[in-house]
Amino acid sequence: MAKVLLNQDQLQAVAKLFELLAEPSRLDILQNLKKKPLSVGQIVDATNAKQSNISKQLGILHDAGLLKRERQGNLIFYSIADPMIFDLCALVCGKLRKDAQSQLAIVQSLAK
Repeated sequence: MAKVLLNQDQLQAVAKLFELLAEPSRLDILQNLKKKPLSVGQIVDATNAKQSNISKQLGILHDAGLLKRERQGNLIFYSIADPMIFDLCALVCGKLRKDAQSQLAIVQSLAK
């Protein structure tokens, strides 16, 4: 299979997504929304973060197309718009796990 190189616009889009995911509080929000839609208050409770920061991060994630929102009475519920984001997170976690196992093997070999 031939690999196609990304053009500059595509590289910028990829970099923007990784930049978006580089904020731990955004990852925490995504992780909490994986199970079910939550209101802003429920997300604040689940993350132990300040409401103002959660609202800001929700806006960023929504504007990026990763979250959708639905008004129910006085509350707005957020949910995952694109579950593909968890595939990306799983790949990153797999890489971190592999790196940690390699480091552990090195340390264990030194202890022998």
